[in-house]
Amino acid sequence: MPHTSRRRRPFRAGTRIAAALLAVPAVASCAVGPGGISGDAPVDPASYPAGSIEVVVPYEAGGATDQMVRLITDPVAENMGAEALVVLNQPGGAGTIGTTRVVAASPDGYTLGFVAGGPLTVQPHYGRTIYSPDDLTPVARVGVSPIVLAVRADAPWRTVEDLITSVRAEPGSVRYASTGAGNPANLAMERLDNAAGVDTTQVPFESSAEAVTALLGGNVEAAAGSPSGFAASVRSGDLRILANLGSVKGEGYENVPTLRESGYDVATDITSGFIAPGDLPDTYRDKLAEAVRTALENPELRDKFATTGAVPRFGGPGEYAADIAREYEQTGEALHAAGLL
Repeated sequence: MPHTSRRRRPFRAGTRIAAALLAVPAVASCAVGPGGISGDAPVDPASYPAGSIEVVVPYEAGGATDQMVRLITDPVAENMGAEALVVLNQPGGAGTIGTTRVVAASPDGYTLGFVAGGPLTVQPHYGRTIYSPDDLTPVARVGVSPIVLAVRADAPWRTVEDLITSVRAEPGSVRYASTGAGNPANLAMERLDNAAGVDTTQVPFESSAEAVTALLGGNVEAAAGSPSGFAASVRSGDLRILANLGSVKGEGYENVPTLRESGYDVATDITSGFIAPGDLPDTYRDKLAEAVRTALENPELRDKFATTGAVPRFGGPGEYAADIAREYEQTGEALHAAGLL
């Protein structure tokens, strides 16, 4: 697929972090602190937290990431003795507006973020953010969701190899829907194309719901995205998951082979977790991470994750930081290969 985008280097935040405040709408402008949505951080780390903690979710309410964080906020608050973890949805800019709010916040432990991939691993590559992943504190990985490829129930392909054989015989014959160029689903398909030596055609849509509608209506042959976006249509029998483009398996797609199991050494997952402003004290970070770890040990909570399409998988600060670094590097490689940088 031809692209004309020129390469742009990501901005480093540096002294420009303060400017982030100008880009963030004044929604609940005071950070959550001791006793509620205001105040200063406690001086003594042993007294943390002394009130409620704001959790910025840089997406619309009701999506898979929003559902995930709302499953875990109450258990985490209880485990660490916080009054509450208060979710603030601040969508826009492909997740960068809410993430910028977190970057610009005081590292006092009373403003966190809950993100899924893109704002940390995709958008900084375009030079449209005032931050890089290094300007945030990874606190804890919560879940991992693969990108999957869905087709209509009556599609002629039974395996991803069937689809690849079809595209080889007739290049350009398979159009897939996803939510825009450069998103994780698009990059997952670019990586599959490169590994298999074929060329599928992306048809971008504004939302996963529109992508599903296009697939059901026969306007495209496939759609790539999060499992949660296809769940209802898979349950109704209108769609089926043809391929797992990631490395983890969850409810509803546990029997679908991954690309690696199908002979292609690529995998694209979306990692979700808690982040905090840079320079968050280690004592605060570790207390938060331990509260998340304890929450995810609850079998009932883990079972509820099936509704989000993600697999609960705790990772501490170091492990989550490594995930972000790896996904950032892989995304950059895929963007360059696709001609998007």
